[in-house]
Order: sequence, then structure tokens, then C-alpha cells
Amino acid sequence: MRVLILGNEKHTAAYVEEALRQVWCETEICADADQGYFALKQDDYDAVILGEALDGMDWSAFLEKTRRDGCQMPVIVLFSGDPGAQARIRALENGADYCLHMPVDEGEFLAVLKAVERRRGSLLPERLSAGDLYLDQSTFTLSGPAGTIQLGRREFDVMRLLMVNRDIVVSKEMMLNRIWGGRPDAVDNNVEVYISFLRKKLEMLKVHASIVTMRRLGYKLTAE
Repeated sequence: MRVLILGNEKHTAAYVEEALRQVWCETEICADADQGYFALKQDDYDAVILGEALDGMDWSAFLEKTRRDGCQMPVIVLFSGDPGAQARIRALENGADYCLHMPVDEGEFLAVLKAVERRRGSLLPERLSAGDLYLDQSTFTLSGPAGTIQLGRREFDVMRLLMVNRDIVVSKEMMLNRIWGGRPDAVDNNVEVYISFLRKKLEMLKVHASIVTMRRLGYKLTAE
């Protein structure tokens, strides 16, 4: 499960990140409203933890804007303290799925996360497609006219990112940030290696889809 932690309160973000690490969630922290909005538009997360302190926009206005623009991703609003009934009502009316406040019980927090994960599963298709290429998100398998191939976790993450952004250029920087978490030891070669692995698998499956290199820009998945 991939979770975007959106807000500029470092203490809250650190607490959430540590709690999610215990259940093997991948996390990314973002404090800027514009960057967070762009990340949500890519639809590459399973849930958002939205703090009340956000650079560039009021949290409530940000939530209202994303819902108005069609974003259906589950959002948990996490307040730094008890905000009172009116703030919770405003959050729910603007599109929040749940409201919690610090200090939050870890068991309750993880239970809420599981609940939004179940909802996300009902919103996203279990099987992504691009022409005659299919990616099963529950089994990590890639299928085509010539059969089915099991993918490793990194292969799956790269393939999923390309399929969700079909016909859109995905930069190496985005892949390194989204899949490798921007770790210092993650370099462009990591991306190139997995792109090579996936291209060989597409050939084996005999699909009418390909990963195209866009020089100095990145990669995009195209399909007939």
C-alpha cells in the first residue's frame, strides 16, 4: 500500500510514517499543496493522510478542490489536536473519508487505514490493461497473448506506474521518487535495468504494447 502524507508538520508526519512502516506501507511526505495536487492527479497512491498545516493552501480548500476535480482517492484528515465538531463536519462535507486528531491511538489509526484500503480496492480495477497487455494487481502477474509472467515487486511497481500513466511520459526522477523513495543509493541505472527486464517480458508475451524511451525525458507505455 502506498500512502501520501501531505502537510508541513514534521512531528505529525514522522509519527505517521513510523506507524505505517510497521505495517509495510510505502510512504512519501509532501508539504506543498501544488506538488501534492500533482501527485494525487497521477493516481499512484492508495490513500492520503492530510494534515491541517499545508504550504500554499488551506487544507479544507485543498480537499474541496481535489474532490471537485474528480479525485476519488481516500483521504484521512489528521488534525494536530481536537479541532471541535465544526472543523470535523467541514472536513467531511468537503470530501474527507475520516477525521482523526493527535494524539491518535495507533490501533485506531491502522484500523482506519485498513478501512480506506478496502474502499480503494473497490474503486481501482484489480486488472489494469493497455491493449492486449494486462497487469493483475492482486497477483503481481503480467499477461498477454503468449501467457502470464510473474513479476517481482520492483518490476510490478515500474509496470504499474507506466500503465496508470499510459501514453504519458514518466521521468526517471518520478520513478526514483515513487518507487525507490528518492533514496541516495537509487540512481538512473536502477530504472534502466528494470525497464530492460520489462521489455524482455513484453517480447515474451507477444503483446502489441511497448515501452518507448523519450530521450532526456523518460519513458512511456504505448499500446495499439
